[in-house]
Amino acid sequence: MPEVVQSIDRVIKQFKPLSSDIILASFPKTGTTWLKSLLFSIVHRSSKDRLAIENPHDLVPFLEMQVYAKPNQPLITTHFSTNNQSCRIFSTHIPYQLLAKTLDSSECRVVYVTRNPKDTLISMWHFVNKWKKAKEKPWPFEVAVDKFCNGTFPCGPYYDHVMGYKKLSMERPSKIFFVTYEELKNDPKTHVKKLAEFLGYPFEGKDVEEQVEEVVKNCSFEVLSNHETSPHSRWFFAVAKLWWFKVLDSVEKL
Repeated sequence: MPEVVQSIDRVIKQFKPLSSDIILASFPKTGTTWLKSLLFSIVHRSSKDRLAIENPHDLVPFLEMQVYAKPNQPLITTHFSTNNQSCRIFSTHIPYQLLAKTLDSSECRVVYVTRNPKDTLISMWHFVNKWKKAKEKPWPFEVAVDKFCNGTFPCGPYYDHVMGYKKLSMERPSKIFFVTYEELKNDPKTHVKKLAEFLGYPFEGKDVEEQVEEVVKNCSFEVLSNHETSPHSRWFFAVAKLWWFKVLDSVEKL
């Protein structure tokens, strides 16, 4: 998968985060899309309605799959689709072990979301087997479990990925907000307020609870799944599937 490796290498070598940047890091299938929606809604409250017409992956682009997918691509004009340039939000599945120098080079804030490993594995297995390619050659669950446990899984070993960011959150809590999918699901309002405070965009005024409730509701699965996606969103999913095909083909050979 030379194209995938090259795009990740470009991120590591070329991405220079600004102090105002927010980086959402995650292992695949741990709640990334939900966090993208929440982060965008918290930071760009006046533009929250854009979630109704644009996909979260357009508003918070992947560094390796979109921003640095090809050589010499413009950083912002092509992929970063918010008019407010004072705060850029990007996402990545790259482990901290590879991004340490990049992230530590600025005062950018990092949000990391993780999920129960069993649910992460099952979600990835279902995700892959929904593809058309899987109808011809399904990904056996036993193979997926074996790859996951051995660490030969997309984006590397799950536990190494999680612990890399967990260690950073313990050493530098002002740098990284570490949260689990389960915590968010059980008490979304409390964690949305904590996220807003961590990012420097706290909810203020007499109607704080109403503001938080609106963000949580607008970013719920029920609401987001009913929104129509733009042609660019459909383009993104096509590109993302191709990216994952290459990753999984490489994993299957290990």
